[in-house]
Amino acid sequence: MLKGGRQRHQAGTLGIALLVCLPLLGCSGMPGLGDKAEVAGAPPARIMDPIASFAAEPPTNGQAQVYLADRGETVTLRLARQYAAASGRECREVRVTQRGGDNLRLYCRASSGWIEARPLIAQTVGQ
Repeated sequence: MLKGGRQRHQAGTLGIALLVCLPLLGCSGMPGLGDKAEVAGAPPARIMDPIASFAAEPPTNGQAQVYLADRGETVTLRLARQYAAASGRECREVRVTQRGGDNLRLYCRASSGWIEARPLIAQTVGQ
């Protein structure tokens, strides 16, 4: 009776191991989840958002003026800071100065380029 119980226990352990490992194996080929072949072979996408473009390649003085068509105004962009996030991604905060005042926008590097990210802590500029 001990022998049959041991076989059932081993079969149960194997089943649990498969349930844990199979989803992980399926994610390795999904786009944007660390597939190195996708990143190496694909040409960099052109960044359409002018603020994201500034975050991706800030000028040497860390400041630029750009026209935002959706707002119909020219804004001043300044690189406020750059850092490596806990996730390991490179992130940059951009201060956007416009008619209504200043605000900070956070952009982080992703497999598809630079994307706007939600800051973990809400910040107010100038307070």
